[in-house]
Amino acid sequence: MEKSRKIPMIVGLMIHLLVGGLMIFAGSGKAFGFAPRQIVESMKTYGLGDKLVLIGGGELVTAMLLLIPVTSSLGVLLTSAFWGGVICIHMAHRESYVFPSLLLVLTWVGAYLRDPTILASFTNRTRSESRS
Repeated sequence: MEKSRKIPMIVGLMIHLLVGGLMIFAGSGKAFGFAPRQIVESMKTYGLGDKLVLIGGGELVTAMLLLIPVTSSLGVLLTSAFWGGVICIHMAHRESYVFPSLLLVLTWVGAYLRDPTILASFTNRTRSESRS
């Protein structure tokens, strides 16, 4: 790996560690039953109270896929879907969606820094062109 790519890749990984770590912490609380009462009550208000374990488990799997290098592209896709769902829920209940939107942006910034070819379809660059 060339030296000029090493720093952005490390920064991208650090961003993903932040986002993934948050998801692991929150997902564990939901999946294993130690989520704060406020979160449990909010999920009941959203009509999702009986789906806490499923949502938490999905959050854990998604975070792990994001953090493991070989599965990070699938992790970015699933993490984007997760944050999109969170944003929609907050919008539907007239709550602030700034924080989940920031986490969605961080997910994509981290993905780009880890591997710029993740957005190759937007720049018309192929993986072989970008690595040469």
